[in-house]
Amino acid sequence: MTELKTLRDFLRFALSQFAAHPITLGHGTDALWDEALALVFGAVHLPPDGDARLLDATLTEDERRHVLDLIEKRVVDRIPVPYLVGRAWYAGLPFLVDPRVLIPRSPIFELIQDEFTPWFEPPLDRPVHLLDMCTGSGCLGIAACLAFPESTGVLADVDSGACEVARSNVHLHGLDAQLDVLQSDGFDGLYDARFDLLICNPPYVDAEDMARLPAEYRHEPELALASGLDGLTLVRRLLSQAADWLSDSGIMVLEVGNSWGQLDVELRAQLGHSVQWLEFANGGHGVCVLSKTELDALYSNFSEGRL
Repeated sequence: MTELKTLRDFLRFALSQFAAHPITLGHGTDALWDEALALVFGAVHLPPDGDARLLDATLTEDERRHVLDLIEKRVVDRIPVPYLVGRAWYAGLPFLVDPRVLIPRSPIFELIQDEFTPWFEPPLDRPVHLLDMCTGSGCLGIAACLAFPESTGVLADVDSGACEVARSNVHLHGLDAQLDVLQSDGFDGLYDARFDLLICNPPYVDAEDMARLPAEYRHEPELALASGLDGLTLVRRLLSQAADWLSDSGIMVLEVGNSWGQLDVELRAQLGHSVQWLEFANGGHGVCVLSKTELDALYSNFSEGRL
């Protein structure tokens, strides 16, 4: 360890370890260099932007031992970096994370950065009331609330541990007066309200994909990933109720990942047209936008037993 002194030294060592012990990326990075930056910089509480002015900074002995320990856990135990450093960066924002919640990576951040244009044309003539269903860490609802500074809303999750993490992140971003965190099984635990924006990134991984998950993803809570044989068990339930919770001009932004093909077939059969599936500049797929009118039609079909 005495030969490794600077951040640059530990970045090189981390990359060598990644090469010697192949790892799976996807929890905030898609390149080994970025993974090394996130681990080494994160371990000493620095933003993972790789500021060149810091590369030759010397670590203390305690810091060196800590970084080496995290590198070992990353390559041997295959623990994702955000869990190791206790923080993930999403949409340019820091979020506290631990194994009670998924690590933020949804492509919906592009919609948030664009302030959900064209569905919400700036300047808005009213504050946005939003709901982040299956919130996990709270990253989507918090980022959306920050994009619309006068907005209010609810972050909801069935898991009490996830709710604790979400509350910590609400407090971290100074949004305690704007966002409530509620433990709720779907919509069942919510107050009587109507939302302009319903963001939903629910469990949607099908049984086949769950069986093939790389080791890194198995550190994440199964409750937040798996949703039945085809990945759509919870999604169908949420779609059957969502219309009741949207304002007349509201939208639902729904992410279903690889299960989008099956859902698209079902939605086209009921609506008579394909819904709007989005494309993203930074990758990602399986996100659609549903209007109140479309959700009303789906609600009628569910009520009449046609879904």
